[in-house]
Amino acid sequence: MTNDTATERAPLGVGIIGLGGIGRIHARAIGDLPNLGEVRAVAHARHEALAACGLPTTMRRTVDELLADDSVQIVAICTPSDTHADLALRAIESGKHVVVEKPIALDAASGRALIARADALGRTLVGIAQRRYEPQNIALAELLTSGALGHPLLGEVLVPWYRDDAYYRAAPWRSKRDGGGGSLANQGLHNLDLALMLLGPVVEVTGQSATVTHEIDVEDATTATLRFASGAMGILATTTGAHPGHNARLSVITTTGRFELDGDVIREWTFDVPAPASGGSAPGGGSDPLAIGHAGHLAQWRDVLGAIAAGRAPRATGQDAVHTAEVITAIYQSAATGAAVPVGTVAA
Repeated sequence: MTNDTATERAPLGVGIIGLGGIGRIHARAIGDLPNLGEVRAVAHARHEALAACGLPTTMRRTVDELLADDSVQIVAICTPSDTHADLALRAIESGKHVVVEKPIALDAASGRALIARADALGRTLVGIAQRRYEPQNIALAELLTSGALGHPLLGEVLVPWYRDDAYYRAAPWRSKRDGGGGSLANQGLHNLDLALMLLGPVVEVTGQSATVTHEIDVEDATTATLRFASGAMGILATTTGAHPGHNARLSVITTTGRFELDGDVIREWTFDVPAPASGGSAPGGGSDPLAIGHAGHLAQWRDVLGAIAAGRAPRATGQDAVHTAEVITAIYQSAATGAAVPVGTVAA
């Protein structure tokens, strides 16, 4: 048996904590990678959720039982946002590698503590960042990094989504700051994370937030300015009040041209070099939080399982997820204080 042929290894055992809508997307993605991974235990799962995923009820475990199961090498945490950091730490301490749905933690300090503990125990810790795995985004990042598109000047991110009152009633944590709710932390995170992939780390932010269209305890509209380490500037706006919900858009202006992503489709391209092929296959979450397909999760799970088996780092690292949390933490702090806020630790 060779050490670099994934198909010659036994699949890695995965335990999923939380089999709600997003947990089922993870289960589907892992199920599509039978040579790399296999779901072997599930916690916080109803019988009907297991049946919907084609998983036997005998896989049901308590969290403690799942973490003690030696057949599970990797734990996927798909529970409400405010439980992520605690469950991730418990999984790391149990000797597991960990994949955490967004956000990796509600604040930057908790995220950095998770990274430190995972590193100390030699465990892989990653946050879900499926937009980093869309083919057109990988190609755009490579073009920007190589300098083929000139020097970035300005990035713009707009997330004009819609969530009705029933969405917030269905899961009370979505309407609470200490639960991880908010149009930035809960809806805008993935497109902010994509901007960080394309333009690099952020060193300072300003922010404003408001609750405009919902009777909730957290903001449903946020705007921010971003200062990147490269010298580029950025503008970010998110909302959950834009009925009926629209695609997220991201544009980058450089010294030689401009491109705009509408969802995962490149709508504008003014550079002399050829444009990457557009995705066009990933549905947006503009009005339905689960209308995202599973292609991004599938690509990330393929990378994570392969990376752990081969002993390498995955494309999207835990530090990437922590830096996104740092930027969000800083934006909320700026919105509360009215001052520009330096971002805690600049990601490499």
